[in-house]
Amino acid sequence: MDSTPDESIYMDQDPVHHDDAGRSFLPPGFDSMEQYLGTLQEFLHQCEPITNLMIVDYFTTNSWETRMPQDWRDAFESPQGKLSSLDLMELVSLGKLREYKSSVAAQGAEHDASGPQDWPGSLKDFVRMIKTLSINRTLDPDYSKFKDTLDIHLIPGMSPKKLHEVEILSGLMASYSKQHGIGSVIDLGAGQGYLSRVLAFQHQLCVLGVDSNTIQTCGAQTTQKRTEKLFVNKTRNKQNSAKKKAQKQAKAKDNKDSKDTSKSKGQEQQQQQQPSEDQTATSSSSSSSVPQETSSTACPGSEPTLTLPSCPPSGSAPSTSSRPEQPTSRPEEDETCQKISKKFKTEAGSSASGSDSGQGAPNKKSNSNSRKKKTKKNTAAAKSTTSTIPSAINSSVAPATPVESVGNESSNNDPATNEAVEIQSGTKAPMDSSIDPQMAQTPGSNFQLQHITHTITAATLPTLLKEHFPKISKPSTVQHMSDHHGEEEHDVGRWTLCGLHACGDLTSNMVKLFLESSATCLFSVGCCYHWITERYDKDGRVVLNDGSHGFPLSSVFNTRKAHLGDHAKMIACQSPERWLPYQKESEDAIHGHYFRALLHKLMVEKGLYPGPPVIAPVLGRMGKHRLKGFPHYLATALQRLKMPAEAITAEEAQLAYDTFLERDLYRIGILWALRTMLGPLFEGMILLDRAMHLHETIMSRANTKTASVQLVAGFDVVESPRNMILIALKD
Repeated sequence: MDSTPDESIYMDQDPVHHDDAGRSFLPPGFDSMEQYLGTLQEFLHQCEPITNLMIVDYFTTNSWETRMPQDWRDAFESPQGKLSSLDLMELVSLGKLREYKSSVAAQGAEHDASGPQDWPGSLKDFVRMIKTLSINRTLDPDYSKFKDTLDIHLIPGMSPKKLHEVEILSGLMASYSKQHGIGSVIDLGAGQGYLSRVLAFQHQLCVLGVDSNTIQTCGAQTTQKRTEKLFVNKTRNKQNSAKKKAQKQAKAKDNKDSKDTSKSKGQEQQQQQQPSEDQTATSSSSSSSVPQETSSTACPGSEPTLTLPSCPPSGSAPSTSSRPEQPTSRPEEDETCQKISKKFKTEAGSSASGSDSGQGAPNKKSNSNSRKKKTKKNTAAAKSTTSTIPSAINSSVAPATPVESVGNESSNNDPATNEAVEIQSGTKAPMDSSIDPQMAQTPGSNFQLQHITHTITAATLPTLLKEHFPKISKPSTVQHMSDHHGEEEHDVGRWTLCGLHACGDLTSNMVKLFLESSATCLFSVGCCYHWITERYDKDGRVVLNDGSHGFPLSSVFNTRKAHLGDHAKMIACQSPERWLPYQKESEDAIHGHYFRALLHKLMVEKGLYPGPPVIAPVLGRMGKHRLKGFPHYLATALQRLKMPAEAITAEEAQLAYDTFLERDLYRIGILWALRTMLGPLFEGMILLDRAMHLHETIMSRANTKTASVQLVAGFDVVESPRNMILIALKD
C-alpha cells in the first residue's frame, strides 16, 4: 500500500532511538520494541476468536463450540480438569493453571482414562505467553513513603481508591517539582479537583484545573471554597497558638529580667554606702529579720517583637499593587453553577465550620441576629477595603481569577454585600479570598488554584498560560533583547502537564500537547481505552489521516500499522488482578453475564429482537434486579426496552434459567476468564505506544542529557487497576 504524505511522518523517523528505549519499557527477554511488537501481534492474532467474543451472544452463536478449541473444551469439562471457583480466580489473577489431576485425587473421584490426561499444550502456551508479554505492573515499594501523607482537610470526598491514587501521584509530582524547579501545573480532566487541591494547598504549586464538563468544574469550585475556609481556620489557629506561645515566652523573659535588674541595683546601692560599724551591725540585725524590698521595674524593651502573617485588623486597607482583573464568567456556566450550588450548599455551610456540624436545626431568631451582626461587620470592613487582596503568588503580574464563584446569585460586586447574600434557604455564599484577607495568604486560595471549563488545544494553551499563571521576571539582559523584537513573550517558567485517569483520546492529546508546548514535565495516567480512536483498520488501511487519532502515535507502531479494534479496547479496560481478591464480586459478574445471555436467547427465540449479526440492545445497569431472580430481571428488561411484558412469562423464564444454569454458567465463566486474561496485553500496547512516541520525539532533540521517559507502576494494581504512570521530562 502506498504511503500517504501523513504516513511519511511516522515512517521516516530514525529507528535507532526506539531500539534503546524499548529495553527499558519491555518485559525481560526482548531486545527491541520491533521484536516485542511482532511477537505480541502474532500471538493476539491467534487469540482473535476469544478476543472478539460477545458474551451476550453466547447462546445465539453457540460460542462455547465456535470460540473454543476442541481440546480445550474437553479438558475443561473432564472430571480431572473441572475448575472450581477458586481455581478460576487464580487462573485469571495469577496465571496459575492448576495441576490437571490434583483435584480429582483430593476428592477421590474416579479417573477417566478415556479423556484428556493433561492440559493441552496450546492452553499452557496461552497462559505462559500472557505472562511473557505482560509489562511489569507491580507497585514500586519506594512509593509506600507517600502513604498517609495527605492533609486531613483534603481527604473528604475521596474514595479509598482515589485517596490511594492522589497521595502517590501528588507526592511524585511534588518531588519532581522540587528537584527541577517547577512551580505551576495544568491538570487536564481535573474533574472534582481532588489532585489539583492537594497540589495547591499541600504542596504550594500554582494549579489550573481544566475540564470540559461545567458540572465537574462547578463541583470543584464549590469544594475548593469549602477547603479554603478550612485552611484559613487552620492557619489562624496555628497563628494564635504561636502568638500565645511567644507572649508567654516574652512574659517569662520580662520576669527574669526584672529580677536580675532589681538584684543589680541592690548591689550598687550597698557599694555606694559606707555605714559605720554600729550602723552596719544594726543594719545586719534588722536585715536578718525583715526582708529587703526590691524593685519590680522591668528592663525597657524587654518585650520581643514577633512577626506573624496574621489577618489585618478590621478597617485596615490591604495593598492594591497586584489586584488581578476579574474576568466575566459565561452566563451558561453561571446558571449551571447556581444549580450545582444548591446540591453543595448544606455541605459547604456545615463542614467548613466544625461548630455548626451535627447540631440539628438552629434557632431562626438567633440565626437572623447573627446574620445581621455579620452583615454590619462585613459592610464596615468593605467600606475601608477598596481593593482586592494581593495574590499569594510572588509575581509582578497577578493571574486572572477563575470563573465567578459557584452559587453567587447577586449582581452586586461589593464583596461584603455578596458575603451577606443568602443562597436559597439561608446558606451564606462561600467565603473566598476577595472577602477574607487571610484567605489570599493561604496556599491554594483562588489566586493559586483555579478551575475552568475549557477544551484545551495547542492554539489556546498560550492564552491560558498568560491569563492564569504568573509571569516570571527575566534577567535584565534578556529583557533588553526582547525590547528589540517586539512584545515580550509571557514566560511562566517551568510547568507540568498532568492528567489522572484522562479518558480515551484525552491522554493521547495530552502527550501531543506536551511535545508541542513549553511544558517541562508530564504525568499521565490513562483510562477508558474504549474511547480511543484508531488510525488504521484491521486490514491496515488508513481511516483517520488528519492527525486526530489516539492510536498509534509512535513511528514503530505506525510502521507495523498496529490496530486494536473495539473488542480489544474494551478488554484493555478489564482488571484480571482483581478477580482473586474480589472473588465474590467476580462470581456475581459471571452470573450477570449468564442472565444477560439467557435474556437475549429468549428474546431472539420469541421474535422480540433479531439475532446476530445485529448487535444486542443495551440495557444499562441491572445488578440490583438480578438479586430478585431471573423472572424479575427479565420483566424489568422488557419494560426498559419497551417490549410487551406478556411475551415471556415468569414460568418460562424460570424454566430456562434452571435448565441451562449448571452447564452454561460454568462455560460462560471459562470464556469470560480467558478473554479477561488478555487485558494487560492490549493495555500494554496502548501504553508502550505512548511511551515510545514521547521517547522518539524528546530524544531526537538537542540537549537531552537530563531528559527522560518512564513508564512506572505507580499504584497498587488491585486498588487501582489503571496503575501505570507515564512520566516524561524535557530539560
